[in-house]
Amino acid sequence: MNKQRCTHTCAFEQAAQVEFRSLAATVSELKERMTRLEQTLGRGIALLVANLAGMVIMLAGRLLG
Repeated sequence: MNKQRCTHTCAFEQAAQVEFRSLAATVSELKERMTRLEQTLGRGIALLVANLAGMVIMLAGRLLG
C-alpha cells in the first residue's frame, strides 16, 4: 500500500475547489436577488395598504357627508 503524502493539490481537489467557489458565487447572487425581491414585495404591499386606506377614507367620507 502506498502511504506517501501528496504535497501538491490533486486534480480532483482543484476541481472541487473551483466548483465550491462557483457554488458560493451562485448562492451569493441568489441571496442578493431574494433581498431585492423582498424589498419589491414590501413596497408593493405598502402601496396596496395605502390604496386600501385611501378607499376606506373616501367611502367613509361619502357615507358621512
